[in-house]
Amino acid sequence: MNEIKKPLYFQIYSELIDEIKDGKLNAGDRMLTEKELAEKYNVSRITSRRALDMLGENGYINRTPGRGSYVKNHAPFISPETEVKDDSKSEVLLIGLIIPDFGTSYGMDILSGAEKEATANGCRFTFYRTYGQQDLEEAAIDELLEMGVDGLIIMPVHGQHYNPKILKMVLDGFPFVMIDRCLKGIPAPFVGSDNVEAAKKITDFVLDLGHKYVSFISPPEIDTSTIEDRIEGFVKSHAERGVPVNDSYRITNLTSTVPGKNIKENIQDDIELVKKVLCDNPEITCLFVVEYNLAMLVVEAVKALGKKVPDDYAVVCFDGPFNQIGDYTFTHIRQKEMEMGSRAVKMLLEHIQGKLGSQKVYLETELVIGLSTKKLKD
Repeated sequence: MNEIKKPLYFQIYSELIDEIKDGKLNAGDRMLTEKELAEKYNVSRITSRRALDMLGENGYINRTPGRGSYVKNHAPFISPETEVKDDSKSEVLLIGLIIPDFGTSYGMDILSGAEKEATANGCRFTFYRTYGQQDLEEAAIDELLEMGVDGLIIMPVHGQHYNPKILKMVLDGFPFVMIDRCLKGIPAPFVGSDNVEAAKKITDFVLDLGHKYVSFISPPEIDTSTIEDRIEGFVKSHAERGVPVNDSYRITNLTSTVPGKNIKENIQDDIELVKKVLCDNPEITCLFVVEYNLAMLVVEAVKALGKKVPDDYAVVCFDGPFNQIGDYTFTHIRQKEMEMGSRAVKMLLEHIQGKLGSQKVYLETELVIGLSTKKLKD
């Protein structure tokens, strides 16, 4: 097991106990406020509050709302290290993961990688699902902070506005790492796939197969970098090969795979929209889909037109469930989910120790050839 330094709140807690024992702080003396401690140690107010809370819980100070914190007349003189051994909660870091959802096609291995890395480092680990709803994301952040987590890993939900709870954590300096989806302009650590290069890689592949008329299909691109980066890679590949991108082929408003909107009516509406674009543009031979579940819907639209994959249309996508037999339904981009989860935990532990700024880590991806593509005849 890797050795983890004590969290910042505990280091402050220990120093304050030493000041009481050494007589620098005497019975009845007022302690520095949360704000003053945060400024003195260059930490967030959440961190300084935890240090003061521990002093109160262990009998060193009285905390009175509106009046402040004062050293008790008969403060115990037990060493901080002894207290830690008697209180298992103080010696183990608690890490929380907040994720919209997970399944066999994507997300499960992120969760597994994060949990294994946390366990290997002697940390407790918990997670919350937000189902793509910002109010649930806010509630999860509040609840985990109330539980006393030492840091958070967050896969942000898609939304027109950034979650104010995330912005507050940035301002407070609370340790957290964004995973998979990077919120533009937010100075926080991030780990995810290199989506620009991944999209370029799979677009290069289908263009090399002879597909010159490719439709780009996605949910709405709302204020997160993932879909925007995949569009960029898609366009970049076309530009390098001198193949024009036709905007009339693009479908970027499908909603049935958005969390909370997976209802029969939306699914049928999306299928009809795909069918219409294919009928209006009979020259299309390939469909580039940004996620696995949406690719399955696209196949249903193709079937409804009496067509087949890959005979009539090639279909490529991101992600896909692991197939023990070795054959994959779709030619797809496989992301390093286990590494993503593991790296997020490692980065968070560094952040907790004050060693990490707003570092961004982009992982390479793998192109997996499946049964949904074939070379066009000349």
